[in-house]
Amino acid sequence: MRQSPGGKGRTLPEYLDMPEVDALIQAAPHPQAMLLMLMQWRAGLRVSEALAVEVADLKLESERPTLTVRQAKGGRTRVVPVHDELSSALSNAIAYGQVRRGRLIRVTRSTAWRWVRDAAERAVEIGAIPEGMKVGTHTLRHSAARHWLSSGIPINVVSRWLGHASLQTTLVYLEILPDPLGEMGRVP
Repeated sequence: MRQSPGGKGRTLPEYLDMPEVDALIQAAPHPQAMLLMLMQWRAGLRVSEALAVEVADLKLESERPTLTVRQAKGGRTRVVPVHDELSSALSNAIAYGQVRRGRLIRVTRSTAWRWVRDAAERAVEIGAIPEGMKVGTHTLRHSAARHWLSSGIPINVVSRWLGHASLQTTLVYLEILPDPLGEMGRVP
């Protein structure tokens, strides 16, 4: 785990950069595992939220596709935008018979965690992820938040997409990416 600068042992979230996430997803043991990881990465879902997503929660035919997260932490429902890559993967999973109704991915949390751990081990073996990095299902969520911030998404929007009850919870991502857009370089 990364240590907080001057944070007396406080650890920061582990995250992967985009090429590392891509390598992790490509190392997935099968298409269902790949879809789960893609949902966590592109929608920033917790593993429990990703496992609870049902076909009825998807609005993929819209100009701005969305996913409704009904079984979120704290019992709060939220709607998140669906990235083009995820929209395509979800549409394919539905169209090609992986699932027609009900939950998209029907496994336990421990199985989902094992899929990510196994994919991470394969990605480490090929040198795509640094050795010794602790990669789990939540790493994909942290990676999504960091990626969104570095892409210019405002922190309050990131907080809403992640389903955080407080903006304070989201501020930790500014510790792992203190200048998301390189603004300091523009200061005269």
